[in-house]
Amino acid sequence: MGSPKPSWSGETFGRHIRWCSVVAAALSGLAHGVESNDNGATTKTAATTTTAATPLPQPEPYQQRIVDWIRSGDGGFFHPSVVWKRLGDGDSGPYAMHTTVDIAKGEKLLVVPRSHTIDSGETYDECVTISRMLDELEKGNESFYAPYLNYLFEDTPGGTSTGLLPTSWSNEGKELLHSILGHGDKNLAPLSPQDFEHYNAFEACGQDFRREVFLNKAKDDVSDKGEKEAQHRQQVEDAYLFWLSRSWTDKMIPILDMYNHRNGASKNVESTTVHAGDDHIIAYALRDIRAGEQLQNTYSECMDDDCNWGGMKYIYSTQNVFHDYGFLELYPRRWTLFVENGDDVLAEIDQDLETGAKAFKWIFEKPPKETFDWVSDQLQRLSSMDAKIREEISNHRKTTTGQAHNNIEHEADSLLELYEGYVELFKMALKHKEDPVSVSREQFEEELHAQQEEADGFYEEF
Repeated sequence: MGSPKPSWSGETFGRHIRWCSVVAAALSGLAHGVESNDNGATTKTAATTTTAATPLPQPEPYQQRIVDWIRSGDGGFFHPSVVWKRLGDGDSGPYAMHTTVDIAKGEKLLVVPRSHTIDSGETYDECVTISRMLDELEKGNESFYAPYLNYLFEDTPGGTSTGLLPTSWSNEGKELLHSILGHGDKNLAPLSPQDFEHYNAFEACGQDFRREVFLNKAKDDVSDKGEKEAQHRQQVEDAYLFWLSRSWTDKMIPILDMYNHRNGASKNVESTTVHAGDDHIIAYALRDIRAGEQLQNTYSECMDDDCNWGGMKYIYSTQNVFHDYGFLELYPRRWTLFVENGDDVLAEIDQDLETGAKAFKWIFEKPPKETFDWVSDQLQRLSSMDAKIREEISNHRKTTTGQAHNNIEHEADSLLELYEGYVELFKMALKHKEDPVSVSREQFEEELHAQQEEADGFYEEF
């Protein structure tokens, strides 16, 4: 994301790895003869008919505001039959976008006018993007971008949240993460991510970044100046973390950044490249999508610069996703395994969506004996701490010691998922140590070339 360029060993900045965008494909209705009417619903043309009628209302006011704002732009579109629904049981889980109708491959899901994005003005400087976000936030509801920025910064139930990335966790949460990763063991190479800290806003943009803005605001009000400056600096840090986890290099793309991540068979959304300078950025159905499915994009397999045009698939690992987004991704999971004096080896665990059965694969090559010894030792270490770490995570979930920007429940969930994910990985790696390699580099290169050729064809058609 932006500058500096990401390091795929763990110091990835922003969404350089985010949002696959097979360039064009049946870009929106253009490839299928679909047009939009004034209220955002699709209508019949000579080529095809899509579900259209009246756009469905969104469950939360902030969702409706941002959808209406996108639709109000020149060419803006949000599929009329897509709504946010809560995941899990009850009414307190996170929201995700779902379709209420069958959607055909290539059908438009979202069109974001370029005017509705926030970027650095072609400087590719993340600090410029962050400053623009904060300048607009200062305008409150008078800002053109208020529907989007209010979603990001307001403490809205079901909305976005601070404190998701491990770099912004509480001290107690970080200590538990260090324990799971084995950072205190001098005799055993630790688990990844070995360093889960990112630069903060002031390390990336300078210690006086946005200070002049604060001083201009505070010059007529000297009361509680220290507390107000601390709040100002936290708001800057929040903006930086939103950029870090939601942007495409230097670009913030409303709603496109609200699709959840999923690779494998569940992935069903692609988007056009955000970097070509086109007037619109279009998300569309990657495959036929059934009514009731969640709409899910990818942070690592996109056909765009941010994913090296698909080349990041077996480079940007599950540990990278955890480092940069603060959650353990759903299956498939692609884990790196430590190899002393060599490149890490990749193993994939996938789960059948119908049966729940799990499959293990070695990607490109198998690890040497020393790695299996390391796996066995790590499994023994993790198993020996099982009862203790579960109790500590449970106690952490109940703690009140975190700061206002921390999300303790998210920390506890992510810690437990990472712990259980590593235990599963090591057990399956030992069980399948004699299995042959399932994906060769040549196979992947052929697959990637075919995908890139298809993307080129879609682009030419567009």
